[in-house]
Amino acid sequence: MRAGVGLSAGAGTLGLSLTLSVPIVRGWVDARLLANGGRITRHEMTDGLNYQGRAHFRNAALLADIYPFGGVFHVTGGVYYDDNRVDLTGTPVDGAYAVNGYTVPAAVVGPVTGTITYARFAPYLGLGLSNDAGVGAGLAYGVDLGVMWDHPTTTLSAPGAAYDPALAFEIAAVRAQIEQQASRLKAYPVISVSLGYRF
Repeated sequence: MRAGVGLSAGAGTLGLSLTLSVPIVRGWVDARLLANGGRITRHEMTDGLNYQGRAHFRNAALLADIYPFGGVFHVTGGVYYDDNRVDLTGTPVDGAYAVNGYTVPAAVVGPVTGTITYARFAPYLGLGLSNDAGVGAGLAYGVDLGVMWDHPTTTLSAPGAAYDPALAFEIAAVRAQIEQQASRLKAYPVISVSLGYRF
């Protein structure tokens, strides 16, 4: 293994992570290859439609850290391969869905399901503190704060909408509202901490 190569594990807003770091210019520049994964579940309501959102974090990144002062502070740029996904499931209340004020029995609507997916490649820019480009073997640590830019695409459907134009219109309106909410996180905050060893 090349001297200075580091292996670390961490956690953050993209789930759990594993990172391989390699010094490019000792003390000044390093490269990182990392993978993140995790899952969280939340319950939300959009204009009368209750739904469960289960977010699956699956992504990898190739990043370069530049240490402008030769210490532990670094500026980071790179790209994420984004396979993140949110699965949506509508939840009826008292046996009925209230969609934008239009109430329909759950048996008529059928299961309300949808997804939020993202563009495959997302640029990243951030800053942090780490000693991945340091000299010699020893404990490796990292703290990162940055932004990943991405574009969400939302789907939402219900079998009953095929037979009820009014319901189809309301489902489409809710889908647009969900996508608008998701678009607020086009600049997704990436915060992470890691700990490992530099060989």
